[in-house]
Amino acid sequence: MRISFFRAILFFTLLVLVGGVYSQTVSTRRGDIPIYIPDGYSDSRAHPLLLLLHGYGFDGEVAESIWGLMDLVDEYEFIYSAPTGTKDSTGSPFWNATAACCNFYNSTADDLSFLYELVKQIKVEYNVDANRVYVVGDSNGGFMALELAYRFPQVFTAVASVAGASHLILRPTPKTGVHVLQIQGTEDTSILYNGGSIQNNKYPGVQASTTQWANYNKCSLDDVSIGLKDLFPSLPGSETEVLLYENGCSKDGSAELWSVLGGGHGLGRPVDTSNMLEVVDWLFSKAKSDWPSEYNGVAPPGNLELDFNSIGSFHQRDNIIYTCIRALQNGQLSEVNGHSRFDVGFNISSLTGGTIRAVKSRPFNLKSLLTKFSEPPDCSGSFEINGGVYSDILLVGDNIFQVNFEMINPSSLEFILLAATNLNSPP
Repeated sequence: MRISFFRAILFFTLLVLVGGVYSQTVSTRRGDIPIYIPDGYSDSRAHPLLLLLHGYGFDGEVAESIWGLMDLVDEYEFIYSAPTGTKDSTGSPFWNATAACCNFYNSTADDLSFLYELVKQIKVEYNVDANRVYVVGDSNGGFMALELAYRFPQVFTAVASVAGASHLILRPTPKTGVHVLQIQGTEDTSILYNGGSIQNNKYPGVQASTTQWANYNKCSLDDVSIGLKDLFPSLPGSETEVLLYENGCSKDGSAELWSVLGGGHGLGRPVDTSNMLEVVDWLFSKAKSDWPSEYNGVAPPGNLELDFNSIGSFHQRDNIIYTCIRALQNGQLSEVNGHSRFDVGFNISSLTGGTIRAVKSRPFNLKSLLTKFSEPPDCSGSFEINGGVYSDILLVGDNIFQVNFEMINPSSLEFILLAATNLNSPP
């Protein structure tokens, strides 16, 4: 039973759903914005969110035709949107990102608020993993991606700025970290590698932008990783130099620079599939270390008629079971350090051995948040202090398991699986 349960975890979370991306819209003050949902979308499971921000003179549809990110929506199971900025007096769509780029005609457009509200509205209508919100910005969109990261670091997990730049304004350090990737061709004549100006508005070079974000993320500037990538077969050798600041960084932050030696503006028109995958894989390897949702647990399917309105769930990318547990003493609710319910994150320490280990915890729902159905959440898990037995109901992929674990190491908070029943299976 122990082995079969964890094989089920692997099977159902690694399964790639075959189907087609389907289009939806969300309503904003700028009208209905198209978003794309994976065919296997389930409202009971949190999904990453990815925004693509176009360059000056393009729109979201053109940006998608250049990048082709829609082709990954099913495989990577993320929610996707490529919104369009406002049009300037020449009719060119743009993002009002920084003084340098690209508000050439003194528009008062507040694109920062629009994009923040777009993310917020998508979260309202769909189950978005708040720890996995990503942005790819191309050229003018790259400037915007970095500005979003600075203004809303609590919202965005990681951003990739392709042929964009940060700002020259002296600003305080953001309150939380963001993973930032800069990609720039050394021969880019539109956004200069070493910095320049647009209509007398200066912008920093790509190395200065990357160092700025390394400082924002409090990374060590002395302990830097250096490597090579081969992004463009048409350019000789491994033409892309990689500079990575990841040591000593604050929580949830890093800074990385890919310098394409001899490269021009952006990653091509269109972007080669292999390069697109490099960027997306970099983004999706990052996650904020906070809890995965604003409320506790996920809603179980109604047809199971469970006694709880929220259950725990396994997050493959984190390799963590997130759940809420009631502390029991001889079957009666008990308090530990003044609390009787706790959010707990269990790391799967051994698939074959069927062991998990508690790696983080916090008092349950201190902010008195409600579930998506406007109900107070209730804990599906329980821990019997005397016997050391942890029991729970968990979402694993698309399956619901009733599980029992026994504590085997109190000092490391490690548990071993005793039994697991698939509640989706017929009797």
